[in-house]
Amino acid sequence: MKTAGFLLLVLLAVGCKNENTPKALKEVAVRKDGADGLIVSVALVDENGDPTSATGLLLVQVQGISAQDTVFTVTEMDTALTEASFRPLTFGAGSMEKKMLGFETGRILYQTATYRKTNKKGLLQVAFKPEGGPVLRQTVTYEL
Repeated sequence: MKTAGFLLLVLLAVGCKNENTPKALKEVAVRKDGADGLIVSVALVDENGDPTSATGLLLVQVQGISAQDTVFTVTEMDTALTEASFRPLTFGAGSMEKKMLGFETGRILYQTATYRKTNKKGLLQVAFKPEGGPVLRQTVTYEL
């Protein structure tokens, strides 16, 4: 039954596409991908709080926190998005789980020759610049 419900949600989302300009990054989720990478998912909403998609530029900056509590950039990636880049994704877990239109990055490596991840916490800065609109920003703390 869950599969049928999800399929119905996908069909409804495709049929009732929201073309409103995004006004906020509603959801930013991070999950571990292997020993040295992560994947970031984002969802945009319009001024009414309804999920939407847009053409624009997404920038993700992964930051580490040193033993002295200083923040430094580990890696960053940017990618151009189109409305076709967005698809139904699941955000949250358990009773907080919800399905929304969103975008998921490919694998972002955070382990480099100069940085070996010893702290499982960090900051993630996400910015999305939609065509013809202001930059939308969100900073989240992640724990892997």
